[in-house]
Amino acid sequence: MTATSAGEPRRRVTAHLVTETSVIGARVLFGQDPAEVVRGLGGLSPDTPLHAVDVLTELVEAPDGTPLHIDRVVFTRPGPRAAWPSAAAGSGLSPSPAELAAEEVLPEDRPRLRRFASYGIAVDPGGRVLLSLIAEGFPGAGTWHLPGGGVDAGEDARAALRREVAEETGQDGQVGDLITVSSHHRNPPGGHEIHAVWAFFHVFVPRPGPARVLEEDGSTADCGWFTPEEVAGLRLSTTAQRGLAHLARHSRP
Repeated sequence: MTATSAGEPRRRVTAHLVTETSVIGARVLFGQDPAEVVRGLGGLSPDTPLHAVDVLTELVEAPDGTPLHIDRVVFTRPGPRAAWPSAAAGSGLSPSPAELAAEEVLPEDRPRLRRFASYGIAVDPGGRVLLSLIAEGFPGAGTWHLPGGGVDAGEDARAALRREVAEETGQDGQVGDLITVSSHHRNPPGGHEIHAVWAFFHVFVPRPGPARVLEEDGSTADCGWFTPEEVAGLRLSTTAQRGLAHLARHSRP
């Protein structure tokens, strides 16, 4: 959300491009696609492909003592991978906490929601895919969705995904590599303007059990394991369509 509850850190999102000599970055403002921010930083054409390599969660204080939760999305260009050391490399990236302390000024003409979310393409040793059914009263109700959801304030994106998988499906998943990062901007007439950044990860469930919803009164009505052939016949959420389509495109030989 654009507003922050008392005591919670202020949320920020940044996008970074790993070059041969450095890592450059900028703040992602409301409505911006992190990939487009990076293309602008690097002077790249709009159709330049990018590879999302990491999502870092940085919990820090600004010089004035303001707590910040910064989700940093890191991209490289395809080809020989520029050096990106590890998920522990976020310290010292620019923009700095001091540069991110100020609140973004947005028009006050309508309510706005912003969200950073983490989703998993979860599979078991047999190749089945784990999906959750969105409950009535929630956006996308009645469609099959990827397990996952919003990253809570102070929570790491990977830890948030593991928690969501457990709550929505009763499975213990191992969060693996980042697949892609996508932006979702919706501006319906008369409603909330919504900007979300979605991070998609591989998730492996080594010891799958019967899928069952553990959360109460949440956004998940049902869940289940499906073969890839069964998934093709399901009505999928926008989020699931986007994550699965990207994986299919980039998994082809």
